[in-house]
Amino acid sequence: MKRIAVVLMAFLFVSAALADTADVGKSLSVRTFQFKHKQADKAAAMIKERLSADGSMSIQPTANSLIVTDDPETLKAIAAVLAKYDAPPQPFHLTVRLVSAARGGKTAGARIPDELKDLESKLALLRYDSIESLGAAEFDGKEGEPGLANLATYRAEFNFGEYDPASDTIAITDFKLSRIDDGTLAPMMKTTLNLKLGQTFIMGVTRQPNSQRALMMVLSARR
Repeated sequence: MKRIAVVLMAFLFVSAALADTADVGKSLSVRTFQFKHKQADKAAAMIKERLSADGSMSIQPTANSLIVTDDPETLKAIAAVLAKYDAPPQPFHLTVRLVSAARGGKTAGARIPDELKDLESKLALLRYDSIESLGAAEFDGKEGEPGLANLATYRAEFNFGEYDPASDTIAITDFKLSRIDDGTLAPMMKTTLNLKLGQTFIMGVTRQPNSQRALMMVLSARR
């Protein structure tokens, strides 16, 4: 019985030693990330899913910094992501087109202007086969800058948001389209978009009641 007790104690001692060794292997480090161009709270949301099970972080709003606690390898990966994220405002070019789309044009003589030929196949999926341009505008700006343009009897307003290198998208925030009626603005829509660079985004604005026509907004962004 005494021998069994001694063996049991030896086993517990070895187990404790192994546990201590495992804990040493999981040692955590602390690192502070100071942001010059981006907001710490947005950076925290971006890396939240990258933390390990033992990781944690805290935001320091007054210093615009982020304190991250995690294992060295995870911290190294997070540091690389945040270094790329905290870049100076980048320039982008945005094209905004407003078009009137209609169905049944092929039987009544379809109209596809040359400057809208690139939309023909896309709108055909929505069964629109006749397109008319109502106005277009080109914008050059950096992250955080506003944009405004009149498109015939409409006005488009927006802000360039942040660029996400992971998805290669630029946020277009507070995008508002209004109709200009007798000098006053009649709001039609307000939204925020994430545009993939180099791709065309088509969005329906309104559809006239009892009609085969619709008002469409077409946007594309590039560097």
